[in-house]
Amino acid sequence: MKVCLYLELSDAPIIRKSGVWTAFQAHRRALENEEVELLSDPRSEDCDILHLHAYGPRSLYYLKKAKRAGKRVVVHAHSIGAYDLKDGFVLSSLIAPLYERYLHYYYRCGDAIFTPSARAREMLLEKGLKEPIEVVHNCVDKSKFCFSPEKRQTNRNDLSPEQFTVISSGNVIPRKGVIDFAEAARALPQFNFVWYGQHWGLLAFHPRMERKIRESSQNLFMPGFVYDMQAALSGGDLFFFPSYGENQPMALLEAAVCGLPLIVRDLPEYRGWLEDGENCLKGSCKEEFIELIERVAADEKLREKLAQGARATAEEYSLERVGARLMQLYSSLLSRAVSKEPAD
Repeated sequence: MKVCLYLELSDAPIIRKSGVWTAFQAHRRALENEEVELLSDPRSEDCDILHLHAYGPRSLYYLKKAKRAGKRVVVHAHSIGAYDLKDGFVLSSLIAPLYERYLHYYYRCGDAIFTPSARAREMLLEKGLKEPIEVVHNCVDKSKFCFSPEKRQTNRNDLSPEQFTVISSGNVIPRKGVIDFAEAARALPQFNFVWYGQHWGLLAFHPRMERKIRESSQNLFMPGFVYDMQAALSGGDLFFFPSYGENQPMALLEAAVCGLPLIVRDLPEYRGWLEDGENCLKGSCKEEFIELIERVAADEKLREKLAQGARATAEEYSLERVGARLMQLYSSLLSRAVSKEPAD
């Protein structure tokens, strides 16, 4: 079997510094140990399946070209539509409805849709998509994100080494819950708060978010995007992820592998894999988050329980399991009849 994995604009900073890039690379690693030949050039006519991880105009062009050549095409739904575009970059909320219309047209052109979570599949079905929609979880390389005592020491040298440190990661945009993170930092000056992620300036400028960041400047650190997330995660004592909307965030899987206690917003997307009190704590507002952070910081036994639960959960999203799942779905797709060519 020959599979071409393609991520449009993979060299662009906005892609390289995103969870989509991390998920794409993890899927590639998951397939490297399987009986499949991986290709990367979507112009190649020597593949059995074209698996697209983005949805720009070039991806649409290669999708239709592959269909005309009788190839099977998988489109990977890292995005639902307006739900995860709004409250992101400047003007994103305004263009979200048009974006969703195009995105769903694009998804309908493929032979199958893969999406990272059961909730995302449910939402796509609610939007009227009827093509085979399969859940293929994101995965994480345990060797790359496991806790490192050496990297923790190096990381903590730049902070107050003995101070309890709350961390998070992701693009610095309102949807990720940056305002809640900054407000928690201001309310808890006895702790360090560190947010790792690209701050896009005017591209994602939000006046209230910027003001909240400035108001918490004494104990809120924003070092920007870092390539060594193992060091970043190893330096933390708690991972606080207050995002307002997600699919299946790589940030949480990476933190779970590292064995960090997790605090998240109570979202439908997390039901079924993040259980309150077992592998995370869930809150719904600023006041609850502040109370939960104080509780975790004061209770070492609770921290260890949540850390063990997070590590156990991460085992379900290993490269081996996801690689086997992909191979199963590829084989099933090849056994089906070729669908008709998409309309122009």
